[in-house]
Amino acid sequence: MHFWLGLSLILWPQPRSATAVVETPPAFSEGWRRLVSLGGRGELPGSLAQADNGDVAVGDLAGVSWWRDDVRERAVLPFVRDLAFDSAGVLWIATEGGLYFWHRADRPTRRRLPGGEASNRVHRIAVSNSAMLVATGAGAFWSTDGKIFQLLRVAGAASAVSHVAIRGASFDRSATQGSWSHPGRAQAWVFGTSRLSLVRGLEASSGIRVTDVQSVPLPRPGSGDGADKVVDLVIDPSGRRLFFVFGDTIAWRSIEDGALSLEPAGWRFERPGLPPGAIIRRLGWAAGRVWIATDHGLLESQTLEGPFQRTASPVGTTDCIDIQARTAGQTLALCRAGLFTLESFGSGNREGLTISLPALPPDPPLEEIRRRAMVRAGLTARRADGMWQGLRRRAFWPEVGLRFDADLNYDHQRDDDQAFLSGDTRRLFDHTRDEGQSYRATIELDWDLGGVVYPLETVDLSRELRQVVSLRDDVADEINQLYFERQTIREKLSEPSPAAGSIEASEVARLHWRAQELDAGLDAWTGGWISRWRASQPPDPGSTFHFGYSNDTGYADDPITPIKPMTNNQR
Repeated sequence: MHFWLGLSLILWPQPRSATAVVETPPAFSEGWRRLVSLGGRGELPGSLAQADNGDVAVGDLAGVSWWRDDVRERAVLPFVRDLAFDSAGVLWIATEGGLYFWHRADRPTRRRLPGGEASNRVHRIAVSNSAMLVATGAGAFWSTDGKIFQLLRVAGAASAVSHVAIRGASFDRSATQGSWSHPGRAQAWVFGTSRLSLVRGLEASSGIRVTDVQSVPLPRPGSGDGADKVVDLVIDPSGRRLFFVFGDTIAWRSIEDGALSLEPAGWRFERPGLPPGAIIRRLGWAAGRVWIATDHGLLESQTLEGPFQRTASPVGTTDCIDIQARTAGQTLALCRAGLFTLESFGSGNREGLTISLPALPPDPPLEEIRRRAMVRAGLTARRADGMWQGLRRRAFWPEVGLRFDADLNYDHQRDDDQAFLSGDTRRLFDHTRDEGQSYRATIELDWDLGGVVYPLETVDLSRELRQVVSLRDDVADEINQLYFERQTIREKLSEPSPAAGSIEASEVARLHWRAQELDAGLDAWTGGWISRWRASQPPDPGSTFHFGYSNDTGYADDPITPIKPMTNNQR
């Protein structure tokens, strides 16, 4: 696979805003294309990094893969936890066995950090244009040149740090070699052992001169598992906000020098709508949108406030780890299924190109879809009632015991006597043999009638049913999300003039395929019942969209016939 060639042909540069958290959105994406399949030979992906020159690196359980153009280099290393390219194009690798740096022409070299064995447990790496911050089990280390690492003491003795972030300074490395002239003010955010600290200082070529260390109140405890676990600490591309990411919630606050406040009330919270059971992994900005990587797929929104929706397949429905767009026009998503790139609907000569899209077929009522899905998954309330009734009826069924006994007796005796008869001694022998055999079979029936009132397994069944109820709620939430997102798409496609209105032709095509994906998911939940239901309905004349492109605008002409809106019964 020609990795570099594929990126240069399909990706178009997108405008970036230097002052806004969310960039101005470009034309909507057509979808995602797989660049590389990962996960073979124990290479389970876990981290992603992009360089300014377009190089891409992926870390996994067994090492690092580095792509440049269409050439892949592979280095076998301990379990890789994080990756980052610095401004010079050097790849820094955080592993459970230490910190490594890799020049493309050489092999990875280990950089030893002060702090003993604990410093070998490297968790995260954050880079800016002129510095690097490393989170280890011995604390956070700052480095400007990649050779000297300075320990930032944020809590007295060195303590473990799991997440770090840098708000870069305006620091010109070439103008300050070996001097402290023109130092820049930098912020280092350090989180570890349930403590968030802000380190401010003057950045120069030799390191950072710490001027202030402050403890920042946490938005909520982050030492638990699942949704309460801190999964990411990131600063937005504009450098104006710090985001503290949990498994289900995003907390943020302003970090601008003029408006920085360390009061607890400074935190703001966003709780994005996630797929049932999903856990957030990373938060990112790319292609003019806000992205959330979860273990249930990649979500996208035009603003942090949402609403977030699944992105196009297959990235929207697979386990995703990270998304990055450090280089303009290169939006990459790392998922368990591979490395994907976002295909943009760019401009160009499309004269004569026509897109014909059939109208969306009718949908059965939501209540019937949910009922069919619950029956198919075995999560109906009737099943729970049947389990309770069966548990009580069990007391009327006795425990049957069947026992067999056998009694075998054997008695052999031998007597030896002497007798004097008729002037001669005679020996007399006497033998006896007694044998006895008896067999017995017993059937025992034992009723525990107390189980009619209070069965012994009541607690176990109650626990099981609570899990069933939770699973039923997750299934209902998943079906509701699929159904109502499809109805939202139907409403958008029912607008009278997508080309002249708010929906562009490229978005209509994307929404159409997304609607088909949602329909396939609902049909799978019901075991194909929706398809059979549509086949039994009267034929619908339906409509078809036809879009033609011209050289002048690159957008769609007016549709010949609009899509027929749904009726209330169909919704």
